[in-house]
Formats: sequence, C-alpha cells, structure tokens
Amino acid sequence: MSKMCSKKNQEQAMKKYSRLLLGIFFIISSILLTQCDSPLSDEPLNDPSKISPTLSVERTLDNTKTTTGEAIAFLFDKNLNLVKIMDGGVSVNGTNLTLEYLITGGPYYETSGNYPIFLNTNYTITVTMSNGDTYDSTIRTQFQELHTFNIPATFNHTDSVQVTWEEVIQDYPMSIEFSYDDGDDVGVVYVDIPEDSVDTGSYTIPPDNFTELAGKTCKAKLISEKQGAANEHFKETASISSKIAIVEECHIN
Repeated sequence: MSKMCSKKNQEQAMKKYSRLLLGIFFIISSILLTQCDSPLSDEPLNDPSKISPTLSVERTLDNTKTTTGEAIAFLFDKNLNLVKIMDGGVSVNGTNLTLEYLITGGPYYETSGNYPIFLNTNYTITVTMSNGDTYDSTIRTQFQELHTFNIPATFNHTDSVQVTWEEVIQDYPMSIEFSYDDGDDVGVVYVDIPEDSVDTGSYTIPPDNFTELAGKTCKAKLISEKQGAANEHFKETASISSKIAIVEECHIN
C-alpha cells in the first residue's frame, strides 16, 4: 500500500510540476517579448540528460462538439529555457512534430493540424538528438472519454460554482483550466479537483479561484490527466502524459 501511495503522490507532484512549467511560459509569453531560446539550441545536442522534456498527447471535445487531437513537446534546459535540437526533432508514433515558437521566441514541437488521438491506445513520443540517437517515452491513453461538462454559462466571481461531468474517469487526477484572451490581456487559472470529487463527477469550485477572472469570457477546459514514465535518460523532471479534455465557454462577472 505504501508503494502505491508513493507512486500516486509522485504522479501528482509531476503533474503539478509540468503544469507549472507550462503555466510559467504561458504567462511570460503574454507579457514579455524576451528571448527564451536555450543556448543548447545553437550547437549539436547529443546528451539527453541536459533536457527535461514535457511531453503530452491530448484528445479534446470542444464546445462545438468537435473532437481534436494533438501531441506537443516542450524541451526545457536546466534554466527552464526551451530547446530546439539542431539536426534533430520530435515525433509521435512515427509522425514528425512541427517546430513552432512562442511569442517569446522559445521553441517547442507540436503536431500540425488535427492529429488523431484514440482511446486506450499507446503513443510513443520519440526525441531524436543531433547525432541521430533516439529516446522513446510511451503513454497509453485513458479508456474512457469525457463527453459532458456542465458549468453555468454566466456567474459572478464571488460565487461558489458547481460543475459536473460524465463519464467518470477514475484513478487519474482531474483539473479545470480557465483561459482567456481578450486581445489586450491573456491569462490562465488552474483549479485542481480533489481526489474524492473525481469519482463523484461533481465539484463545487470556491470563489477565490475566480478573483482574477472577473469580467472575462473564458474557455473552461476539464482535463483528466494520466501520467506515464518519460525516458530515464532525460532529466528526472521529464514527464509524459495523456490528457482527455472537454471545453465549455463561460462568462465570469
């Protein structure tokens, strides 16, 4: 039992760490125009222990009831700058990811267009170094899909708000991501769903989560996230995950 609890705690800690890294870059990219490209991008990179990849596959049902999929890879150096691999790259199940750039200049990799992500399926994300060496990390997606997410279309930022969902995907942490982009301001707020609420399909969000969202129209994304084990040759903070998500829109007064 102690080993199971320890593993679960490690998975939850890694999930929070990975999300923190992405949150940092989301915030930075919205307010700064600085360069976030790692010095490792400027020379051949053959040592996988110099990078900490945050790898994920995601299947999302949006608020138009359209299902989309993607794989994405952020390769961090020790200073949390982003790395592109000279003469290398990233692929998922043999499909190359496209090199993209944040507004800060930081490079990352993602699939182009709508890449199909299926349930209960293995996905291997491969990082190829400059010398051609490859390092695989594999995750199996959840066997259930979120198909309903109920959140009020409009509510006050001082309200406690109950949300519900179906299906109930047990055993994996869940969270809600509130993101907004009104042209002048961009931001994101993460709300963790307590473990004892995951299994019930219902959670009441305390109002203190909505303080900075007052006056915003948000995309509320409910996420079930399953953690896997990234390749052991990367930094120990490396992670790979499968996300099953569903999106609804709401306005917070």
